[in-house]
Amino acid sequence: MPPRRIAAPRCGQVRQCIHHTRVQRLSTSSPYKATRIPPESPKFIEIPRPIQLAQSYPVRVKGILPVPRRIIRRQDIDKTSPEYFANVTPNPLMDKASTTIYADSRTAEMVSYKARQAEARRRNLREGLIELSNRKQEQERRLLFRSRKRQAQRIVALEAPEREDERLTAPSVLQSELPLKHHVLPDPNREARLARKRQNVMKMQAMREENRRNALHTLYVNAGDFITTGAQLDSTIDKVFDDLRQFSSDSRPGANVWNLGFPETVKQLLARASQTSGKKALEAAEGNAGITRERMRKIAEELTGGKMADA
Repeated sequence: MPPRRIAAPRCGQVRQCIHHTRVQRLSTSSPYKATRIPPESPKFIEIPRPIQLAQSYPVRVKGILPVPRRIIRRQDIDKTSPEYFANVTPNPLMDKASTTIYADSRTAEMVSYKARQAEARRRNLREGLIELSNRKQEQERRLLFRSRKRQAQRIVALEAPEREDERLTAPSVLQSELPLKHHVLPDPNREARLARKRQNVMKMQAMREENRRNALHTLYVNAGDFITTGAQLDSTIDKVFDDLRQFSSDSRPGANVWNLGFPETVKQLLARASQTSGKKALEAAEGNAGITRERMRKIAEELTGGKMADA
């Protein structure tokens, strides 16, 4: 009986067959990175890089440190003297650690512990002040030494002669192209210009003095109406708020300012200023007496050289 032909094994699933098939790779990168780095990445193709140390960045400290206090600020107070220590860290009046007046040992031990802690705080404060004073003196000494050293270097550099290489390589400049000795251009009209400026300054000073004199005289004339005492203030308040006679008319006594009628409009005020129509009978009969009176007052002020009170 001839032997039977054994059928070749077949894959039950398509994905399994595709997985088992061999595909030729055309990429220049390694299989390890090709399966993990996408093609759009710049590291998809391996490029030899030079060996270089990584740049170190300072560690960022978050937050803001407080400004240190200046413990030793005043020079007239010596914070390392025994007198200052006696005032700041006085010794206890009695030795609580050696007393035996406590009932139980627990209380005595607690009192002794607190006394030792207080003594440690006093000792730490004294040692800290001494250390801070020494540190401050050392820092000031270093700053002074550095400052004097830099000043000496600056003086040496300023007084040093020109170097030979600089002298030999300096560009040659003609004598005619060098700056002139004097830095200010000649001014033949200087005296006349200064005299004119001096006259202008004197005129301005005289004008300021005249304005100040007029202001003082105006203040003196108007000072008669100033309220300087409490009695004057009370009388002015009573006159303004309690005296209703100023609001009275021919027909009825005044209760308020509206008893005298409505105030003048802007049109009426402009008509009075321009001397146009619309006047009342009394105003028309008065004529230009008000304007003439104001003009005469101004002329008198110019003639007398001072402010005059309104009549």
